[in-house]
Amino acid sequence: MNSGNLPKGLKISHRYLILREIMKLISNALVWTATWLITGLYTLAIYPLYVIRNLGYHLRSPSVLLYALIFYVVDRVTKLLVVNNSHLLPVNVIDNFFTLTYVKNPGVAFGWFPDWRLPPILMAMTMIIIIAYYSLKLPEEERMTRWALALLVGGAVGNLYDRIVYGFVVDFFLFHFGSFDFPVFNVADIAIDFGVFMLFVDIFFLSPDEDEEASSEGLTPTAA
Repeated sequence: MNSGNLPKGLKISHRYLILREIMKLISNALVWTATWLITGLYTLAIYPLYVIRNLGYHLRSPSVLLYALIFYVVDRVTKLLVVNNSHLLPVNVIDNFFTLTYVKNPGVAFGWFPDWRLPPILMAMTMIIIIAYYSLKLPEEERMTRWALALLVGGAVGNLYDRIVYGFVVDFFLFHFGSFDFPVFNVADIAIDFGVFMLFVDIFFLSPDEDEEASSEGLTPTAA
């Protein structure tokens, strides 16, 4: 039935019901919003205290995602400083050796493959997902691996953010070796390189010792 054909009293009642439903929806939305807001603020306030209180534990067995977030924040801060002060760059910090500059890098690390756009984004997202999943299954004793994965994730997320938001990666460290200029890079590149190096050391120099210990324990004769 069309509400225009209803008697005046029913019209008022009908409008009241509609208004009450609308107010109910608004009230539920406000309750959910307040709940999530309070939860978020509580987490922001309490979690740093938890980290500080358990700092020794986090240093002994670093949380991959926590330290990845720290490395990402450091990378973002340095890039924002460079972008916001790009009009002052380049600056020669050490003559004929080190220069702070501002370069828009559309390629992958150190400016390689500048015509690539989508492949670096897909590769970075795949790497981040795989490492994040793997990090959840790592034993607490794998400290070297945890540090390496945290560096890799933090660096990958830092450069991935640039590619998605800007369409290029912000690079600013430039080293000169005589007439040779090393490819320009950033903090995220440093984190990724250190992460790869630490994984290499862990896999090829530390893990074999652990495998030998495990093998020797397995071959230890037992009493009959």
